[in-house]
Amino acid sequence: MSPPVAILSPHFDDAVLSCWDVLSGPGDVLVVNVFAGLPSPGASPGWWDAMCGLHDSHAVVQERLAEDRAALALAGREPVNLDFLDHQYRDGGQPTEPIVSALRGVLPAHAVVLAPGSLACEPLHPTLPEPHPDHLAVRSAALELARRGFEFGLCADLPHANARGWPRWVLDGARRDRSAAAEADHPAEMWRAALASSGLIADQLAPEVHRLTAPAFARKLEAIRRYASQLPMLEEGFGRLDDPELLGYEVTWRAPAAA
Repeated sequence: MSPPVAILSPHFDDAVLSCWDVLSGPGDVLVVNVFAGLPSPGASPGWWDAMCGLHDSHAVVQERLAEDRAALALAGREPVNLDFLDHQYRDGGQPTEPIVSALRGVLPAHAVVLAPGSLACEPLHPTLPEPHPDHLAVRSAALELARRGFEFGLCADLPHANARGWPRWVLDGARRDRSAAAEADHPAEMWRAALASSGLIADQLAPEVHRLTAPAFARKLEAIRRYASQLPMLEEGFGRLDDPELLGYEVTWRAPAAA
């Protein structure tokens, strides 16, 4: 029997956007939304909420909780929500250890942890660096879990990771054993640098490219549309989400075992 997979989703829509192939596949899959905490009633809206035209962040998060449950239900999954506040609702960074402690309280003992690769390249707001701090925090927590014995892998966090296009080896269906010349394209180099920033060496990772079939992509779109509060700004920032060149491919890596 395959071990359970735990998708660590920084925000409510990240698991569906990036990992539909895993979500809708066989086996035991747990989705953990890390930054799912409720802002205080009456708090000023976060910058992203304001860009979306939403002005009551407490109500927005409640709505997004419902949207996420509806989206994941299409894959037969239910989320576990942690109470850490999204970057837009807090001042300063988020330490890694509290996330690790909270995750160890909800993860099955033998779970394979799947975390965002933090491969983003295009900032959506002048005050927000890329990769997104929340994605980096979740990746850091996953790396710490790996040091404590969990198997772990990474995923390309869509649509941020391919905002400047896909590496050619993804569209070619190629593996990482292609020549350096074949990989000398800008998205590929950005991905390599992002993975290196975590201490991982891209050539030591085993990527899997998942090209969704037409029915699977249609089902993924049906789930994405459940995130109605987010769709206008996502499409303004990244283009049409029904474009299979944008969200019809997914990439995961299985990281080597920790020494």
